[in-house]
Amino acid sequence: MTADLSVAERQIARVNEMKAHRDQHAVDASLKALKEAAKGEANLMPYLIDAVKTYATLGEICGVLREVFGEYQQGGNLF
Repeated sequence: MTADLSVAERQIARVNEMKAHRDQHAVDASLKALKEAAKGEANLMPYLIDAVKTYATLGEICGVLREVFGEYQQGGNLF
């Protein structure tokens, strides 16, 4: 059984279409606010909700959080 690659192509097209019609200034502002909140000790949920409401993508949101918190790197040997 092979994967239907047209599904991915259609999803990419949908995301690109959404990005073309969203308010990019609102997205940028919400991601900036999320980043600043993540640097402190604020509850991030309101900032995450605001970012989603502006149509920020999961990748954009995770990218901001990755900038602040870094990415998990497994250290040592498991065995």
